[in-house]
Amino acid sequence: MLWWMWIVLWVALVAVSVIFLVAVGFRVFRRGMRTLGEFGEAMDRLEMNVPPDDGVTTSALGVPGIAVPAVFSAPKDVRAAREQAKTGRLDDRRSRRVRKRVLRGQPQLLQDMPHL
Repeated sequence: MLWWMWIVLWVALVAVSVIFLVAVGFRVFRRGMRTLGEFGEAMDRLEMNVPPDDGVTTSALGVPGIAVPAVFSAPKDVRAAREQAKTGRLDDRRSRRVRKRVLRGQPQLLQDMPHL
């Protein structure tokens, strides 16, 4: 081969490589922008589902919107909150069980009748 054919061959290979890399980069950029757009839409949908705040909580440090972590709360308060949540979950579970049994026409369990 002549020396100028080698130059033409390498120039063509480099040009094709550059064109390929630009095309791949463009596709990646477009897909990335589409993904970011969908991410933005998902964030907007999640924003609409957030329940409104009843009041602004203030931490012990005076920062609004940040609640006091349980580590810095009094153990008595944390125990009381845990027991209250536990009792609420038990009551919810019991009411669902009673409602299900009423709908099916089944007899109630004695443990589900707190007044007995």
